[in-house]
Amino acid sequence: MTPPTQEHYGELSHAYDFFNERLFGGALPGCLFTLQRNSRSMGYFSHERFVKRDNIRTDEIALNPEYFATRPVEDVLSTLAHEQVHQWQQHFGTPPRRGYHDQEFAAKMQAVGLMPSHTGTPGGKTTGEKMSHYILPDGLFIRACKELLQSSFGIVWYDRFPVQTAKEYEFAADTTVRISPISVPSPAQAENAPEETLEMEASQAYAPGSDAGVESAVPLYSAPPIESGLDVERPATAGAAKKANTSNRTKYVCGCKTAIWAKSGIKVRCEACNGLFVAAA
Repeated sequence: MTPPTQEHYGELSHAYDFFNERLFGGALPGCLFTLQRNSRSMGYFSHERFVKRDNIRTDEIALNPEYFATRPVEDVLSTLAHEQVHQWQQHFGTPPRRGYHDQEFAAKMQAVGLMPSHTGTPGGKTTGEKMSHYILPDGLFIRACKELLQSSFGIVWYDRFPVQTAKEYEFAADTTVRISPISVPSPAQAENAPEETLEMEASQAYAPGSDAGVESAVPLYSAPPIESGLDVERPATAGAAKKANTSNRTKYVCGCKTAIWAKSGIKVRCEACNGLFVAAA
C-alpha cells in the first residue's frame, strides 16, 4: 500500500506536471505543495516561499482539502491551474502589485481555458483586486482535464469534515459578496468535527509577503482576511505559562466556526448559519 502522504502529494504533483506540459509548454519551474485549511480560501500561490539549506528556493502552491469532497474534480483542478497562471506571470510576465489581477493575468487565463470574472459567471469584470473564474467549455483547460481524468488519475484522499458550498453564488449590486448562500456544517457536525475544524488556527492566517492569487471560498481570489469575529488561538510565548481562565465566561462555537465568549448556560443562535452556539471543549 502506498503511504497516504506519498499517494496524495503524488496526485497533486502529477496533475501539476500534466497541466504544465499541456497548458504552459513545460515552462513552469515546479513548486512545493502544501494543504492549508482556511474556510475563506481554496488555495494560493506564494513566490519562493521555501528554501533549502543550499539556498535553492521554490514556490508554494497551497490547496484547501476541505473543498475536495464538495466540488467537482474539474473545479478543484481549475484552482490548481489558476495558481499556475500566477506562477507563470511571476516567472515569465510582469507581476502586478500583490493581490491585483491585471490584463496580462486575464489574457493568460483565457489562453489556458479559464475566464476570469469577478462574479465567477459570464459578464463579470476580468481585472481587479478580487477575482474568480469559470471554465471555458471549449478551452485548453477542460480538454486537458478530460484527458487527465481518462487516465488512472484521481484525487483519492478527502477531508472527512468538508465545507459545504453552493454551486451558485449571489452577488450584491455593488459586487459585495453576501455570505448567506454558503452552506456550513450543522451544529452536530461541527460538534463532532476535529478541534482544528472548529476555528481558524493562527498558522492558517494569511501571511503578508509576495503571495498572489488566493482563491476564496466565496469563491473570490484575494488575500483572505483575519476576521475580528473569529477567536484565533495563538501559540503561547516560549517559557510563558498559560493563563487560567479566571473569568466566568465560556467559549461557544457555532456551525460556521464563529466563536464568542459569554456566561455559562446561554442559548444563542447564529444568524449566519442558524445554528446554536455550542460550548467548546
